[in-house]
Amino acid sequence: MYSPSFKVKNNGVPVLSKSEIEVIGENYIRDFCPDALSHPQAINIDDFVELYLGMKIDYQYLSSDGRYLGMTVFNDTDKVIIFDPEKRQADYLHADARTVLIDNTLLEEKQKQRYRYTMGHEGSHDIFHSGYYSYDPNQLTFFDKSNAAPMVQCRQKPFNPSMKTSKQWSDVEWMEWQANFLSSVLLMPAKTVRLVAEEKKHINLQERPSAMIQAVAKTFDVSQEAAMYRLKELRCLNSGIELIKR
Repeated sequence: MYSPSFKVKNNGVPVLSKSEIEVIGENYIRDFCPDALSHPQAINIDDFVELYLGMKIDYQYLSSDGRYLGMTVFNDTDKVIIFDPEKRQADYLHADARTVLIDNTLLEEKQKQRYRYTMGHEGSHDIFHSGYYSYDPNQLTFFDKSNAAPMVQCRQKPFNPSMKTSKQWSDVEWMEWQANFLSSVLLMPAKTVRLVAEEKKHINLQERPSAMIQAVAKTFDVSQEAAMYRLKELRCLNSGIELIKR
């Protein structure tokens, strides 16, 4: 199994550039499903997280209002807060270390692409952030890390990098960006996204950019918004192009 190496700060937060995450994501796909780097296809993200990374997957209501889409548990705990719709109240759940919890609302068919992105995001937390969030329960030094916790909850509205300059980002915001970016790389490897884009190069993208966006979204089973941002990231689309909302 591939195991990446990368720099971390003293508190365990990774220091990663976009190019480094691109390489790490590609190496994971090459090890997990090498055919996906030459033949554009939708990655089986459930198998990647559960069978390849070796994580457990569970489905719960993570809140009463859907604010949390996913959660990664880094240490055994009896204190995972979930919502019990029958009792209409919060409750505690036991979860083993390296468990991914997905909100039940994402199991609806219309939420499939968001489900896939969330699963990739949570798996990315496990890859990059175990050193920050996990701890040895026999070492009291854990309690010196005021921001650390044995789990991370991921909101429906993720961190928006455009709201601040990168110099203003907190450690948690950096880690959310890292998990978001790796999820995109895993679901849409650069090599095969460019192959799909090359097939559509005859399209007048200023007039019909949606054709390329739709092709990438369909091929990789992601949302059109995710496809658009990935195409822009890889400079296959002009940065000024936006989706037409209907």
